[in-house]
Amino acid sequence: MAEHLYPGFFSELLVLLLASLASVLLFQRLRLPDILAYLFAGGLVGPFGFGMVTNDANIHFLSELGLVFLMFELGLEFSVRQLLHLSRAVFGLGSLQMLLTLSVFASALFFALHWPIGATLVVAGSLALSSTALVVRELRSLKLINRHHAQLAVGVLIFQDLAALLGLILVPALAGNGERALHEQLLHVAEKGGILVVILTGAGKWLLPSIFHEVARSRSEEIFVLTVLVIILLSAWLTQAFGLSMALGAFLTGVMLGEGEFRHQVEVDIRPFKDILMGVFFASVGMQIDFGLLVEEGRIVLLGIVLLILAKSVVITLAARIMGESATTGSKTGIILAQASEFGLALITLGAQLGVLAPRIASLALAIVVGSLILAPWLIRYNFEISQWIGRLVGQKVSGRDREMSRIPPHLSDHIILAGYGRVGQMIAKFLKNNGIPFIALDPDGNRIKEGRAAGDPVIYGSCARIDLLRRCHMERARLAILTFKSLSEARRIITQIRRQGYTLPIVVRTQNEADHAELIAAGADYVIPEMLESSLVIAAEVLSLLGYSKTVVQPQIDAERALHAQIKEPAAPDPGEG
Repeated sequence: MAEHLYPGFFSELLVLLLASLASVLLFQRLRLPDILAYLFAGGLVGPFGFGMVTNDANIHFLSELGLVFLMFELGLEFSVRQLLHLSRAVFGLGSLQMLLTLSVFASALFFALHWPIGATLVVAGSLALSSTALVVRELRSLKLINRHHAQLAVGVLIFQDLAALLGLILVPALAGNGERALHEQLLHVAEKGGILVVILTGAGKWLLPSIFHEVARSRSEEIFVLTVLVIILLSAWLTQAFGLSMALGAFLTGVMLGEGEFRHQVEVDIRPFKDILMGVFFASVGMQIDFGLLVEEGRIVLLGIVLLILAKSVVITLAARIMGESATTGSKTGIILAQASEFGLALITLGAQLGVLAPRIASLALAIVVGSLILAPWLIRYNFEISQWIGRLVGQKVSGRDREMSRIPPHLSDHIILAGYGRVGQMIAKFLKNNGIPFIALDPDGNRIKEGRAAGDPVIYGSCARIDLLRRCHMERARLAILTFKSLSEARRIITQIRRQGYTLPIVVRTQNEADHAELIAAGADYVIPEMLESSLVIAAEVLSLLGYSKTVVQPQIDAERALHAQIKEPAAPDPGEG
């Protein structure tokens, strides 16, 4: 460890952190991702930049440590429950996408560019992956995570994480010493990886819970943080002792802790270490990018980025069509997943460190991955518009259902969902428009829809009895829903489904009979308005007014009667676990 001692290691680490700090501040002002800032900082001070950090041993040490924490973070985010919930998307669409994409990229690199088999498999596998962290973050920020195409994308990402786990096991085998045939080396490494998975899974199920319960009794944050750090580094050391990547052990440990009751505490306590060391990892990746080579071969890099995005979009769309999805759904899913991933950066970096990838190939591959990550937020944000444009470009026949759904503004938010566009619905719409409140209306009557559209109102064909249609109206971003149902059983079923799927927006229900109150409130409605009661109150007020009673006498009686029959659910107390 002498090469990491002061002053060489300390001065280079200080230079790297200063450059990272300045870059992050600059990139945040430009509203660019922090990952790009760290990559830029590493390239700036690295051996291909100003040469302020040149010690290969130090770079390798920082990269390995940062990679361990990156993989631990990805493991924490991996959800076994979500894998089971989205099993069709994970094992159906996910496996098909991975097979097709890997085959396309591997064929192009091996047969067209004549790359070595090891480099072909590492780069093709890296490019076939998409960024779980970036995609999920963008979909959540846009409040699209519950849309059908977004759920398909999440399912594919889960399978890709499993495939990347296999990649971490197999990449060291591709760097074998040549004493064994490639298939024997792969089999040997796979056996060791299987044994390691069994050991770590067993420890996670039977040993770690007892350790953390014992640590929790101490009520010491320092002991808890130290325990987490020791477990992460111990699992990384154990993996390395098996002759595998330390990142594999960190990822498996993250998966195990992510499924336990201490997950949230682990995330909070490890965040300072994780953020800094992940930044150091991305900076160390930036150091390995030969910017001089990129200037010379900039066209190749740009072409590679374009081909990567186009190829993945087309292949994923094709895979979705094979799985029975519509062309529109498939293209939106493909556009969302068209980028490469942080896992890809990790695999390319690991391949370069083990000598599987030549420096030139590693630099070009890293640049293509980074370029696709830069474009990814815009592709995700405008996936609907891009898919519509592509459909028109290729002359795709748009179905009536898709045409109707295209009338829903893709970025509609803070709006009212108004189900029922009869006389009452039209009056509500008028008041909403007069007060500048956005809304989307649904109605199954074609004449009403024509009237609404002629008046400039956003009205689509459909009924609130279809939960999928309510989801397409961006229910996760809506401020309130006003729903009208034909029957009590139908209302109870839909309201119960809305609440079970995690939607918390206030629900106002119009009913014919006052007797429906209690059941609809119990199902999850916030406010139930019986139309017969309101009509009778209006008539009563008018009668008393005609008989000469003043408004000051009549209104308190009307308010008292309305309060007597009111069925309003008290707002739920905020969940102390939410922040």
